[in-house]
Amino acid sequence: MPCHRSLAVLVLLLVSACAQAPTQAPPNASGQNASGQNIAALTEAADTTRGSGRFNEAAELYQYVLMADPKSTAAQYGMAECLFALGKPGEAKRIFRELRGQPEYRGRAVQGLGLVELVQNDREGAAQDLREAVATDPKLWRAYNGLALLADLNHRPDEAAELYTKAMEGNPNSAVLYNNRGYSRLLAGKADLAVADFRKALELDAGSEIILNNLRIAIAARGDYREATKGVPREKLPVVMNNVGYVAMKRGDFAEAEAYLARAMTESPNFETVAAQNLDRLTALKGDGR
Repeated sequence: MPCHRSLAVLVLLLVSACAQAPTQAPPNASGQNASGQNIAALTEAADTTRGSGRFNEAAELYQYVLMADPKSTAAQYGMAECLFALGKPGEAKRIFRELRGQPEYRGRAVQGLGLVELVQNDREGAAQDLREAVATDPKLWRAYNGLALLADLNHRPDEAAELYTKAMEGNPNSAVLYNNRGYSRLLAGKADLAVADFRKALELDAGSEIILNNLRIAIAARGDYREATKGVPREKLPVVMNNVGYVAMKRGDFAEAEAYLARAMTESPNFETVAAQNLDRLTALKGDGR
């Protein structure tokens, strides 16, 4: 299918950094004269910055803390989360592993390890560490989300549903969770429930192209092809027409599939190869009498 399960993992795990990094160190942020009060204030500022998704800026703030206090576990943990969000899982993994022995950070560190392993496609390692994380701290919703993704990858939709429920108990207003549960339901053939989840996810994150694309696929999976393509900007038409055509093909609506795939090719020569491959699949299916 043109839209893969990996999209849900990316929504969960990879967050774009934004905002400009500070051009100079804050006063008294580093060196022997930095006071405990200054370090605590700077760490708090870094945590707040990271919480708002400004990972590059937060990483620099944590670096200032670590210059003054290399043993700061709070700064080490924050730095690991920033590195992970910025697409440096190997560097993050090293720090998470070191923090695993710290009682205050054990659950979160093991969660971080599990999520890194999930990104690295080490499913066995991810499952083991994510289970340990929720056993250590049942409030770690990202660990439950990761376990739910693993359940879906292993074609266990009922288990995934239970895990998403537990994740939502810890973070009930997460667009990520509604998107991922929607995709889980879509994979399980529950298109109506998937549409409801994707609509809720869009309420929480109105600007997400990934969620909107998933919603269109789910609407198409109900057979509402016109609704799925309504209001699509011209530049998005090739992708949407191809996806809807593919869904129609999987549903056995061959005439509609051919029309949408042909439209995808017409709208964009650059998309011709992908749509043509789907048309070839459609021709093969029609030839098999299915």
